[in-house]
Amino acid sequence: MKVYVTQGHEKGIGLEVFFKTCLFLNPQEAQSLSLLAFKKSVEESLLSLRLPFKILDDCVQLAHVKIPATWLDGINHSQSFTSIELGMRLAESGGVLYTLPTSKDQFPGFSGHTEYFRHFYRKRELGMFFSAPKMQVLLMTDHVAVNDLSKILTEQNIVDGLSNALTALNSWDWPTKKFLVSGLNPHAGENGLIGSEDSRISDAVKQIRDKFKIDITGPFPGDTMLRESRAGEDVLVYLYHDQGLGIFKALNGLIGSNITLGMPYPRFSPDHGTSFNLFKKNEADYRGCQFSLKQSITQLKRLIHGQNSSHKS
Repeated sequence: MKVYVTQGHEKGIGLEVFFKTCLFLNPQEAQSLSLLAFKKSVEESLLSLRLPFKILDDCVQLAHVKIPATWLDGINHSQSFTSIELGMRLAESGGVLYTLPTSKDQFPGFSGHTEYFRHFYRKRELGMFFSAPKMQVLLMTDHVAVNDLSKILTEQNIVDGLSNALTALNSWDWPTKKFLVSGLNPHAGENGLIGSEDSRISDAVKQIRDKFKIDITGPFPGDTMLRESRAGEDVLVYLYHDQGLGIFKALNGLIGSNITLGMPYPRFSPDHGTSFNLFKKNEADYRGCQFSLKQSITQLKRLIHGQNSSHKS
């Protein structure tokens, strides 16, 4: 089992922040990785770091760190997509997928990683989960227009999304405590005074509580729900993209993981984009990649050692 690292956009900061992060890994952690990339793109990124390196047949030697690598040849649609396709196949045999940032135009007919994964695995309920050192956020929808939220957030879709997330997190031995679910309307609807949609959220929460026997409550007003959280293992469930990510990014900046729930394997990514304007400038902040890559390595240990291991966090 490995953490399979896809190279991301060849003109973005993904490879830069990845290699900077690798300098902080111990030899065992570095050997748990497998970089899936094109030699030319790796060389272009490494030259900008002004560190000694060698590109060998099966690895990259960067300063004191040896990083296993598989080199790609032909391109299917884009370098990013070629790397992702191979990473998915390898992770399906056991392991973790770690995707470095790319842009939406790098996917054939899809607007990003999650949309492509939903299509490929035929699972509409695949969830976007975000983790930071003291905060966890689950989204019930992501890239959906505000006008469409009410019709998409049916009681059944909320139940399906929560069930998918809980099944994945439980199977990964991921540490969680209680789940808090936001309302859709301001003040969670004020008992129907501001829309009736939030009653379906109450019904969905009850279904999930009865099914999974967990501590889950809601709906809470989205603007104050954070105050109800008491631990970093609590999961804040928000109903749409900016309702949850505005708070998450304001509090955590670049330090966070974007995690896909519901695929045959865990998928992690740093919670930031390509920053084309920083390409080859050796100025990109690597700390978000460092946090999320460390999380993916910890998750690999959980998969290998199982529920009774010491690798619980």
